[in-house]
Amino acid sequence: NPFPMLISKQPQCIRCIDISMSRRKLAIIGETQTCSVDDIKTKKLLFQEPNATSLAWNTNNEDMVCISSEGHLNIKASNFPVHKRKMQGYVVGFSGSKIFCLHNMTMHTVDVPQSSPMGQYIERKMFNEAYSVACLGVTNNDWLNLANKALENLNMDVAKKSFMRLRELKYLEFIYGVEERKGPKETSNNLILADFLAFK
Repeated sequence: NPFPMLISKQPQCIRCIDISMSRRKLAIIGETQTCSVDDIKTKKLLFQEPNATSLAWNTNNEDMVCISSEGHLNIKASNFPVHKRKMQGYVVGFSGSKIFCLHNMTMHTVDVPQSSPMGQYIERKMFNEAYSVACLGVTNNDWLNLANKALENLNMDVAKKSFMRLRELKYLEFIYGVEERKGPKETSNNLILADFLAFK
């Protein structure tokens, strides 16, 4: 590169480094085996995780990173607690719901359903983010849970897209009926919720 740019200065040797898909976040593991994640633009430290040996950002989700430690893979979404999974080796790639690990000179591909990170977003009523995570790979039961929770919280857009994934026509008809009724005369949220609970 004829025009190098200084992004970060570290007081120790760097063992592993990766940048997020939109190049907004930089993750570094140093000699102390601490993974530090910084916002490149603001230079702010976002979080740290101890006992890290390697890491990889998800190539399909800006806020998801996989960090390998002693005998575990740690999947972290946004600023939520990590989700641990027993696995030997060094993570070298993370795409969608697939994690690529190197162990004893052999590359292993691990399919990891994104149920746990999706659930963390649902708990905080962050339904758009939960939908983005669900698109990486979750079970039909997870899609149904997301659709119901979104509808209970009157997030019609996420509920509609989730029920479309499941091809649940009766729920889609219910949502379209609610949207038609809202029209110029707003139907109260309590009434919509009551209709939904009765419909279930």
